[in-house]
Order: sequence, then structure tokens, then C-alpha cells
Amino acid sequence: MKRVLPLFLGILLLAAPAFAAKTMSAMGKVTAVSADSVTVKGKDAEWTFAVDKSTTVVAKGASHKMSALKADKKPTLISEFVNVGDDVTVKYHDMGATKHAATVTVKSSPPKMK
Repeated sequence: MKRVLPLFLGILLLAAPAFAAKTMSAMGKVTAVSADSVTVKGKDAEWTFAVDKSTTVVAKGASHKMSALKADKKPTLISEFVNVGDDVTVKYHDMGATKHAATVTVKSSPPKMK
């Protein structure tokens, strides 16, 4: 028992920054999107967020599109769901040099040209 307590406290101390990461949000229009990032221009600033497989995208029709991509065994890239010109809200964690997008919610998309 005496050995377990220091081990537990050590693990807790190492994990503390992950638990302390405050979730922030940004709103604006997408100016660029790639497989590993999305850039959003707000009223006063422009931010580039890192995206990865843990990033969640909320968009109209996204669940159906995700199912179709999985059925076709194609990768699910953020560019399949988020496009330049979309109005989005991004919930993110500031990781120092990078901002990691936890959730990207598409509020509206520009009209499609026919």
C-alpha cells in the first residue's frame, strides 16, 4: 500500500495538464481546410486548428456521409464535411504551440453552385 500511493500520485501529477486543459471556442468562416488542419477567420483574428482522428465534426448529413465512406472503406477526412466558406464553431484546447480542435460544428454552408 505504501508503494501504491506514491505511484498513484506520480501518475496523477503527470496527467494533471491533460485534465487542466481548458476548452475554448472560436466562431467564424472557414478560410482553409486540409486533412490535418482547419483555418477559421473570426471578427478580430484568424486561427489554425490541428485536427486528427479524435476531432468530432457536427454537420448536416455527416452521419450518412460517414457511413457511406466507411462502407466504401475510404478514409474520413475533415475536408469531406467542412468546406471553405462554412460558418463554424470550433471547441478547442490550446496546447501551447498548437490549438487542437476537439469539435467542429458547421452552422451554415454557402449555397452550392449548379
